[in-house]
Amino acid sequence: MLPQITGLALSIGTMIGGALVAEIVFNYPGLGSTILGAITGADYPLVSATTLIITIMVLVATFAIEILYGFIDPRVKAAQAE
Repeated sequence: MLPQITGLALSIGTMIGGALVAEIVFNYPGLGSTILGAITGADYPLVSATTLIITIMVLVATFAIEILYGFIDPRVKAAQAE
């Protein structure tokens, strides 16, 4: 089960990027369309804020997967305690 979770952890950034592209292609309101509007309108603080939000989302998801590792495989938790 650990290889699948590792694959999920590595693909989180790609999933977020794919969601942003899908929002733009299908004209669905979200962070992707917000970023596109901010870039075309030269609203740099909004671009920075949305990029920060996406970065925090990826970091939280990666942290959650790291915590999940400890529950699935106790050897990982023991190695982290040393």
